Amino acid sequence: MNSKKSVQVGDIFATPLPMNKYGAVKVMDIIDRSYLLGITSYIDEQIPTIESKGIHQILITESIADGLEKPLFEWVDGKLPKELSFIGNIPLTTDEIGVESNIYAGKWSKECGIDVYYKWREATDPQGFKHEMQKKIEESDTYARKNMISKPKKMMDNQVFWEIISLLDWSKETEEAIVDAAIKKLSTFTVWKIRHFEEALSYKLFLLDTEEHAKEMGEHCFSPQNQHFSPDLFLYARCAVVARGKGFFEDVLSTPSKMLKDTEFEILLSLSSEAYYLKKGYDFEYMSGCSYETFSNREGWPEEFQQ
Repeated sequence: MNSKKSVQVGDIFATPLPMNKYGAVKVMDIIDRSYLLGITSYIDEQIPTIESKGIHQILITESIADGLEKPLFEWVDGKLPKELSFIGNIPLTTDEIGVESNIYAGKWSKECGIDVYYKWREATDPQGFKHEMQKKIEESDTYARKNMISKPKKMMDNQVFWEIISLLDWSKETEEAIVDAAIKKLSTFTVWKIRHFEEALSYKLFLLDTEEHAKEMGEHCFSPQNQHFSPDLFLYARCAVVARGKGFFEDVLSTPSKMLKDTEFEILLSLSSEAYYLKKGYDFEYMSGCSYETFSNREGWPEEFQQ
């Protein structure tokens, strides 16, 4: 049981794992109520101590982005979970100072150290681990389909969001040129603000994801009998609405018949990733609270069409 009142850089916490095992995480950085955790390679049936060898080594895993083996660092938000146990503080090494990560793991939970368990299971029982993970994925998918509630995470201030959108320059000839100023402006914000922009964009696209709006998108509009309706084209059509600015977006949101006809602006989806790459030099990884994919808005579609 955790009794620590505040969290500091260098703190080590024991984490409960399946099969009566324990892992450990190390706090590498703190920004407001967000914490960068290093997932250590410790895994054992005993709760680790400050002398335990594994807590001094960060777990090496394969990166999803590029397939390379890298130390695992993840950002989490919120309060220190009560299930974690404080075992001591180890100052950051020279190599650890200033480490960065674009992996966001969501709310800080008791499962923050689970990756070391997955790697241990894969190494000690690969076949059993494969079956175990497949079952978890199937159960998770079934539960998500039945109980999915889309709720946005922290979003960029609405005024600031629309100020960035207003930088789209429609006098330019190419889509890349149209979005260039907006990307450059967004890249001047912090990494967290770029994520907040992506969340705000996703939520606005999510709100437009309704059957009524899809029926008004033009030649390939939605109807139960229309075999030519494209979920992707509808997404790009919704992008075009957001790209036209705050007033137009709000008008279309309240009056679906004003939906743009046969108009797309797919490149809007790349603003966050391009701004992030311009700022940091590597790929943007983020999962929004509300999916902008077509049929994600449960309130906007009949049940038979929902994802």
